[in-house]
Amino acid sequence: MDIFTHSVFGALLYILFLKAVTFEYIIIAIFFSFLPDLDIFLFPLKRIFKSNYLEHRGGSHSYVVGIIISAILNIFFSIFRNKSFLIAWIIGSAFYGLHVSMDLLTTTKIPYLYPLSKKEYSFYVEKAGSSFTFMLSLIFLIILLVMYHNSASLSLFVSVINFYTYFYLFYYLYRIIAKIWINLHLKDNQKYFPGVLPFYFTIFEYDITPDGVSLCIEKKSHFLTSKVIYKNHSVLELEEMILFKKAIELCNQHYYYAKWTVLPIFFRENGIFSVRFFFLETMVRGRTHYIQFNFDTDTQQYIDSNQGYGHITS
Repeated sequence: MDIFTHSVFGALLYILFLKAVTFEYIIIAIFFSFLPDLDIFLFPLKRIFKSNYLEHRGGSHSYVVGIIISAILNIFFSIFRNKSFLIAWIIGSAFYGLHVSMDLLTTTKIPYLYPLSKKEYSFYVEKAGSSFTFMLSLIFLIILLVMYHNSASLSLFVSVINFYTYFYLFYYLYRIIAKIWINLHLKDNQKYFPGVLPFYFTIFEYDITPDGVSLCIEKKSHFLTSKVIYKNHSVLELEEMILFKKAIELCNQHYYYAKWTVLPIFFRENGIFSVRFFFLETMVRGRTHYIQFNFDTDTQQYIDSNQGYGHITS
């Protein structure tokens, strides 16, 4: 999720549950609500330590790391601000954990118990970096600024804050229930993907056999008729199936790409067999990121790869 949504939702929950007890610690809550996403500044360290967990949504997105970081930072906070370390540590850990929990709802896996466990998981309830929640959070901030500039009454401020708080809670609850209900009715070879808007979702159906691959992406709605975005059956020769498996292995060597669900499309031209993997987690309106692996059909050797963004039928 985006930094606006993390910050806004963190502040709203703090006001809802803790304002009467420790309102003076709200800055701590908001800061730790978006702190894990500051891991984008750790990328230079990856080149030194060669660790994938220094990537964005890597080791920083862990409940365990949150507890440790909250303890370290709040030692200094409690000393310089003369505040209770225990309260600051608990609040920092809780709202750092809130960030991790919200990102667990998205379609990008995170190592939520690192370093105790390197297992990565996601609930596929919300799109990562959802433009819908981003716009909601941005509109909320603009409304507050306009109200503040026009000296709106305190009761109006409270009404707007309460509306947004309960809207977010209902929104994520609806997303969770909808995903669980739909999953109960899926086949073993089908997978659910949330849409940008809460009433839309996508079902990916795949079937890999010894001689080919059958794929289907269907856009659905809770209220409207479904629409097939992509449907195809590719017949592969034995040598091509071997190269397809090699391409999967190469794709899984990438930390981020190994997290995502791939839709393979095959190209044959001038003695080159290419496997293009489209990533369904980042798909919007049938367009998404992809990586393509190229092989020499005569030598069966890997040649090179290239990346891009485009429509899955191209």
